[in-house]
Amino acid sequence: MANPSRVRFRVLLAALLGLAAAATWVAFPHRIERVVILASPLESRGADLGPGMELLLKDHLEILAGATVLHADGLPPSGELKRLAPGTWVLRFQGRRTGDQLALTTEWNTVGRLLANEPWKLNTASAQEPQEALQRFTQNWPLPLHFLKGKDLLPRNASRFWSLLEILSVQDDQIATQYLDAARALAEAEPQCATAWTEFGDHLYRSLWVHPEAAGVGLNSLTHQAFQRAETLVPGHPRATFLGSMMLTDTGNQRIALQTLQDALKLRPGIPDLYLGLAYAGRTAGLLEGARRALEQREALFSPGLQPSPWLVETTYLYLGDLKAFRQSLMDMKTSRPDASLLFYQGYLDLLEKHPSKALKAFQEGSREPVTPIPFRELCRAYQAYLEGDPAKGLALLHQVDEVRGRLHIPDGEWTFKEAEAYALLGDADGAMDAATRAFVQGFSCAAWFEGSPFLARARTHPKWATLRRNVRERQAVLALSFPPATFTP
Repeated sequence: MANPSRVRFRVLLAALLGLAAAATWVAFPHRIERVVILASPLESRGADLGPGMELLLKDHLEILAGATVLHADGLPPSGELKRLAPGTWVLRFQGRRTGDQLALTTEWNTVGRLLANEPWKLNTASAQEPQEALQRFTQNWPLPLHFLKGKDLLPRNASRFWSLLEILSVQDDQIATQYLDAARALAEAEPQCATAWTEFGDHLYRSLWVHPEAAGVGLNSLTHQAFQRAETLVPGHPRATFLGSMMLTDTGNQRIALQTLQDALKLRPGIPDLYLGLAYAGRTAGLLEGARRALEQREALFSPGLQPSPWLVETTYLYLGDLKAFRQSLMDMKTSRPDASLLFYQGYLDLLEKHPSKALKAFQEGSREPVTPIPFRELCRAYQAYLEGDPAKGLALLHQVDEVRGRLHIPDGEWTFKEAEAYALLGDADGAMDAATRAFVQGFSCAAWFEGSPFLARARTHPKWATLRRNVRERQAVLALSFPPATFTP
């Protein structure tokens, strides 16, 4: 299930496999370039540019060059550089705003040249219209252009460019809702700007998660439409496709999500997040071998030992029964503040491994306010009640959650399945069966975990279980025919 406390693609330095892995890309029509963007110095990351510029440059590199793009806070020492492929490009930038104009300075180098103490290639420009500045950026970069959609990535109006940059810089999900009206107004004022539509969809998506009580009628379909509008303007738009696929999966549309992601990867096979989307849609549909292959393909884009920090809990390994890999994925997650989803799964795994005292500690930490996301905080409280021997309290909490989630526009069947397990643990077989059925209706059909979760054991004694089990297996089998494991990798 998608973790709504998502960082905005800010990851620790990661890089690509060495030259031996280059053969992986021979089958594709063009060589995939690898680019690490170094964060601009803090003094130039305020009102003028902010982290939104890094995301905008990432979009340009992915969309126009099909490059694999990573981020780093600064140039790593030579010892770490030696672990990277010599041909990996390194980009650093600075900029300033003058009126509504942008002066953008970029510097390029490669890992090999840096190790040989070769100078950076500097591109400076005086202040000019933002469209012209970004066009100059793409014209002067050392990468081949494989796609020509640059004009659809930026607002036509210069002043609106700065509004876009401010919206792009919003990293906190709680703050994202405050920018929702601005994102909508920008998309409506710049209907040909794919980035504006992507941001509108992103802010809608995050708002639906963080403030479900404020989600009005129709926001779900409006979010889908925003991502689709971006993908229409820029076919295979990596960020719009990835975010759109996550929401499609959350709303039980795995088939569409998988097909959309695979179409996008045919155009740009070097985008790591597209494989992450495949894994998410695949695991919730029960296509675990395909999901595992997608994760391996994503990892193959990075050097061993230098993986980016995950920003969502990856349960593929859990459903495969590889608890060691699942725990490692939890340990790899880096969060700047307590995250209820991570704490929930830490307690969940401790329970699976029969460490109730450790599990209780994790659930207690995840239950505290203001820890978010709220749905996982409520789950933590229900599991905490189970471990404290107070099933009545736990069931009352779950009933309250049901009332709220019944009004949600992002049902998320995988999350509902965790609720079903809680009902079963707390002794309510009817409630567990009802929640498990809702999880299936909402799109979660991982037969391996329906049948293998020890927490759901009580539901598997219910008279309706055989029918649900058959339905889960049938849906998974139908999807497996359309999306065999081989389709999850290029």
